Amino acid sequence: MEVISYDMHEELFVSILSPQEPVPLDKDRVAEEWRYYKMSPAISSKYSAVIDLTGLYNEACFYDRAITVCKQALGNPLLKEYQAELYFRIGQISELKRDFDMAFNFYLKSIDIGSDNSHFQYWQHNNIAFCYLIKRDFATAERHCQIAIDIDDANWKPRYDSWDRNWNAWKNMGVAMEHTGRYLEAASFYTTGIKLSSGNERAVLHLRRLLERYPDLAQAWKEPVEDLLTYYNVII
Repeated sequence: MEVISYDMHEELFVSILSPQEPVPLDKDRVAEEWRYYKMSPAISSKYSAVIDLTGLYNEACFYDRAITVCKQALGNPLLKEYQAELYFRIGQISELKRDFDMAFNFYLKSIDIGSDNSHFQYWQHNNIAFCYLIKRDFATAERHCQIAIDIDDANWKPRYDSWDRNWNAWKNMGVAMEHTGRYLEAASFYTTGIKLSSGNERAVLHLRRLLERYPDLAQAWKEPVEDLLTYYNVII
């Protein structure tokens, strides 16, 4: 089959849900979290306040303010042990802004610092893989997806009906496979992503679109998909 080049932004942002509307900024909660950040003697509590503050700003679509909070925290010597997490947080906020070059750079900084937390390592590699997909660097995206999948496999027993498993890297690996012409492998990774997420909309839509594009593949993959949809009550 011929590999067709698609716009990666359109490819990756599949959804049937309406975009989330910004919520009014809760200024009282913002002030409370700032006080907590400044006054709390516990370092972990200061970091938690940063996460809560950025969450409030993100909900109101005040992304630049959220990034400013993270950068101020990066300059706080008390939070030095959270540098990898703070760089990662800026990467996440940059994704919300659809600034994937910025997200990519901050995810790289986070990975360069490293972490002993395997759950966090999963998200570091999964999220930078997504940025590599945007950049059409499918080989590097695949490598980071595989690292994330291996981390998850090491943490959890492979049970496809468990909410404890992370599914995003399987979906992202499917995208890398699809756009390098390995369509059967892509269908397999999308299917696993659906199983691990109990029918997440994005994983479902990626598989549906792949099967619509390649009817021969859809015929070959028909029975597993029907079984999957019956089990998870998903409509494609």
